[in-house]
Amino acid sequence: MKAYNTPHCRPKTHLGPRMFPGPKGEEGSTLFEFAMVALLLSTFLVGIIYGGTMAYDRAVLANAVAVGARTLAAGQGDPTVCTDAQTALKGAVYGLSTSLLYIETPPTFTAAGGGAGSSSCSVTTGTGPGGTSCSSTSPCQILVGGEFATISATYPCNMYFPRLGINLCPMQGTSGTTTNPNCPNSAYCIISTATVRIE
Repeated sequence: MKAYNTPHCRPKTHLGPRMFPGPKGEEGSTLFEFAMVALLLSTFLVGIIYGGTMAYDRAVLANAVAVGARTLAAGQGDPTVCTDAQTALKGAVYGLSTSLLYIETPPTFTAAGGGAGSSSCSVTTGTGPGGTSCSSTSPCQILVGGEFATISATYPCNMYFPRLGINLCPMQGTSGTTTNPNCPNSAYCIISTATVRIE
């Protein structure tokens, strides 16, 4: 008897893509891995954004303090030199809130040979620049050439990541506390200080 090779008699050699399904839960593990990677990437992204903001604030504050210091350096003979230095500093904090900015007042002065200088922003006796009379109600601002003036300012910086337990802003550089009421401890405030020689 002759055998006929019909499609119904052919052996199946191709089992198809669904013949051997993947292990159970493969879709769930892929979703879990994606979630972990997405969390890590989002954390890096937030860190980059916040870190960039902090770097910008520090650069602006440092530049503003330098502007105020230059005003002091060239202010000998100016009867309102200390006030002018603060005004110049506040005017240079581009993009920062002046209501949160805190300027350490008054500037500190150091003699050329070390020790406290005779320059002062609150002289109450004698006469000031231009012959103005100095008193407790109207103090004079007198700078002495050759001495050094130091001015500093602080600005709040709170970039705490509670889930990671890290803070990007413990960058004041000094221990203890600052007098800025907007950032009561050093870990939440950035500070910039500049010292110049009075010409």
